[in-house]
Amino acid sequence: MVDDVDLKILDALQSNSNLHQAEIGRRVGLSAASVNERIHKMERLGIIRGYVALLDDLKLGRDMAAFIEVYIDHPRHEKRFVDLMGQLAEVQECHHVAGDFSCLIKVKVRDRRALRALVLDRINALPGVRQTRTILVLETTKETARLSLLPPGSDPTRGRAGHSRRRETGRKV
Repeated sequence: MVDDVDLKILDALQSNSNLHQAEIGRRVGLSAASVNERIHKMERLGIIRGYVALLDDLKLGRDMAAFIEVYIDHPRHEKRFVDLMGQLAEVQECHHVAGDFSCLIKVKVRDRRALRALVLDRINALPGVRQTRTILVLETTKETARLSLLPPGSDPTRGRAGHSRRRETGRKV
């Protein structure tokens, strides 16, 4: 489905989705037109689902983060619960998990009052929710949506076969 060059293109886009295709092409040894074709192919296949701006939650006043463990009393309630979580703007992630609880939710809100309202008035009030446990984040040391695509220590600026690209003079660059 994807080859090593596609992975390098994806890695470049994850670093900066505003990179010009000519710059990506320079990094991976392709023309801008070839990069464009590959990006469109990966969009059509659903490998690239979209492009987003990364926002500073502190500067926007949404810096209270929490993880909420949700215990659902019967599996028949899980699908509806997960669907409803997808509609809540404060919910950044919702994972159906194995273990003692049913779902793990990551939320970001303005303050304690907003968190309280979300948990008590909206999440706990849903059908099938037996119990929740909220874990407040004191500090975030790493937060990324980036996937590890290239082997550790690989150079994403190397050409298709992993060799240094040559200038028209034949010298290595």
